[in-house]
Amino acid sequence: MHTPRSLAKRIAVALSVAALPAALLLPTSAQASSDTVAIVGYSVVKPAFAALETAFQATPAGANVSFTNSFGASDTQTNNVANGQSADLVNLSYLPNIETLVSAGKVPANWASQELNVAGVNVALTGAKQQTVYNTPGMLTDSTVVFIVRKGNPLHIGRDWLNLVKPQRKGQPAIQIVTPNPATSGSARWNLLSAYAAAVDAGYSQAQTSAYLKSILSLTVAQPVSGSAALSAFLGGTGNVLLDYEDDAIAAVKAGDAVQIVYPNKSILIENPAALTNSGINNPGAVAFYKYIFSPAGQTILANLGYRPVLSSVWRSVKSKFQLYTLASLNKVTTFDPAGWDTLNNSLFGSSGLVTSLEQYAGSGA
Repeated sequence: MHTPRSLAKRIAVALSVAALPAALLLPTSAQASSDTVAIVGYSVVKPAFAALETAFQATPAGANVSFTNSFGASDTQTNNVANGQSADLVNLSYLPNIETLVSAGKVPANWASQELNVAGVNVALTGAKQQTVYNTPGMLTDSTVVFIVRKGNPLHIGRDWLNLVKPQRKGQPAIQIVTPNPATSGSARWNLLSAYAAAVDAGYSQAQTSAYLKSILSLTVAQPVSGSAALSAFLGGTGNVLLDYEDDAIAAVKAGDAVQIVYPNKSILIENPAALTNSGINNPGAVAFYKYIFSPAGQTILANLGYRPVLSSVWRSVKSKFQLYTLASLNKVTTFDPAGWDTLNNSLFGSSGLVTSLEQYAGSGA
């Protein structure tokens, strides 16, 4: 796990945006009443919320607001909230997590409209009036899937997903992949979806795609429960290639860990949703904080921690710090099916899904 010193350093980096004009720090001029806001999120985003909460509490709107926090594997966190864990605001790894909470009656069915109706950010505007980078409503941050390797890239891992499963040069160690467990982790599903996308983009047949994913899993030596647990395992010496969120990789590099990032030549656009729950809608502190995290100040803090901001205005000011992909090289979930996650989650990760059927080969070397 990240050390407290590392966490403090990452918060300090985010808060270095404190030079922002005061107007940007105030998404609302209203003073919130004394409220406690329960935050539930996927594991990797924990340091980001520590920074966001600290900055928000320094504004008039957040002066009397306190927080409780719970972070962990995205599917586990989702199930916990569905089963009664307190949550006013959830930030989870992928869309089906929120849909599960809608079905459980914890999040309103119109949650995606909160970005406009609560935060005042209109994802439908285009052209000169465009406010968001992409038009997917309810997404707090964007990211991509990257390869994390040891400092100096001793195995010469390249940018091609398909080459990742090919035999190494004579005398070099075999590829040993670390990626979280797709049964518990949204990060794992993004990773394997990105691998699947690479095979589809290459024109692989269904049989070839299945064989390729089988190879990825057979080279996987560890499947920790969450994205942050996978990074901790890798930093502890397990494996030699970690599949991870770009933001988590950037944080590791900034923290001084002996790793470096290899950007695949094609990746998947990761979109992480956030929503006020039914209780959060009625919590003034939660509503004010939701507005803050979608404001230029909140989005700039996230950008400084390696997340791709959803606000166009912030993205324009920070995009030079990120690997830039063309539209053709950054797939979206809807690239493979117009229904996106509604179809792909079942076809790949359902009880009879492609990845689920291949999980038995994980770590087999077959």
